[in-house]
Amino acid sequence: MSIWSGDNLRTYFSFVVVAFFLTFVFVDGVLQEITENRTSKQKIDFPDFSHYNGNFVNNIPDSLLPIDDRGKRIIAIGDIHGMNSSLTDLLDEIHYDSERDSLIHVGDLVTRATIHDSIDVLSFMSSNRILGVRGNNDQKVIEWRAWMNWILSLPGGQEWLSVMDKRWPNLDGDKRLQRAELEKWVETSKYASWKKMVPAGWYPLGKHYRVARAMSPGLFEYLSSLPLVLHSPTGHMVFVHAGLLSSHPKLQASDPRQPLSHWPTMDGQHDIAKLRDQQELAVLTEIPENKDSWTVTNIKSVTDKGLVSPSPRKGTPWSQLWNDTMSKCSGHSGEAYQPTSLPCYPFTVIYGHAASRGLDIKRWSIGLDSGCSYAGGCQLLSSTKALSLLLHTNSETTYVYEPLNHKKSTSETMDKRASLAYHVHNYLTNSSFSFLP
Repeated sequence: MSIWSGDNLRTYFSFVVVAFFLTFVFVDGVLQEITENRTSKQKIDFPDFSHYNGNFVNNIPDSLLPIDDRGKRIIAIGDIHGMNSSLTDLLDEIHYDSERDSLIHVGDLVTRATIHDSIDVLSFMSSNRILGVRGNNDQKVIEWRAWMNWILSLPGGQEWLSVMDKRWPNLDGDKRLQRAELEKWVETSKYASWKKMVPAGWYPLGKHYRVARAMSPGLFEYLSSLPLVLHSPTGHMVFVHAGLLSSHPKLQASDPRQPLSHWPTMDGQHDIAKLRDQQELAVLTEIPENKDSWTVTNIKSVTDKGLVSPSPRKGTPWSQLWNDTMSKCSGHSGEAYQPTSLPCYPFTVIYGHAASRGLDIKRWSIGLDSGCSYAGGCQLLSSTKALSLLLHTNSETTYVYEPLNHKKSTSETMDKRASLAYHVHNYLTNSSFSFLP
């Protein structure tokens, strides 16, 4: 009898079919996994999210910074970080008038407060077209919003962002444990392929992400229009968020490659205003660190090896190095150039960012970040610390303001203010902090 009977043939072919099907399923699964791995490892050509648009150094027109108008005030304000109540209280206290006063901020307008407060601060700045510079926190918000605009332009992008918003309304992507929960969900959901669309080191649903998501197009336009550095040629002042270097940190001050080691070559050598403008621009544009966006929004110190550091505990504070150089400039005293001096005129930097150093007043630099957001409950008027503000009137009076601290007596707070005002007025206005050429 033949072994290939009808029943045996049917059994054999059934086995072949099942084996073929299982092999197909296995091979197909392997191929899909290989394809997914290749796709996930595929390098994405991300667009530029920084939105600098050439806004690195902007000059402040004389019309916007009324140096010679004695009826107007010039007000510089430190890091706000979304503390809208503190900002409002401070401006009310000095009777701020947008028609009369020139207000300038030094960046970090947002985050660390509620999203609503951050948006309110941005709305005030945008609606009044307040002059200012970008801070490191502002830059993160700008980049997230630019990324969102890019995602929304892709098929399915709007759905993905909307689902995350609805599913995770209170998740803080800046916190590792909560972030892990979000990442696990993304990897196991139908949106797993979108994970590769997030740049390395970026984490959705954090505080910068949520402010960016809540911004209107107009607020995004205002924030991204802010330069990194504002220069007042007439006032001989520079506004920047974190800081600047007065010289190449790895070269001697007298090295000919240093912008302040020689008088600029130009027509009209006796035109002091033009000469100072050229030197100030040289410092801003010829020193490599001053042309680096990360440096001017994050610097706190310079290490012994001449490297920029974001830590206040490593190396020498950049403001100390700045003042060391500016004090050597022979031009401010009106005396003839001496061999131990530098052929230059000094100028002043007004900045924020360094909250750990608080209100930091030196001869040629003024640090205005008094650590508002680190004070604990700084959203409230009764915060232990709040915004610092430098107010200069053209009647040669300079003040430093902080909102009243209701945890201290009014007399104690006012004594502190009086001391600060006296210190600033005598140390800056009379000796060096000049708004006149």
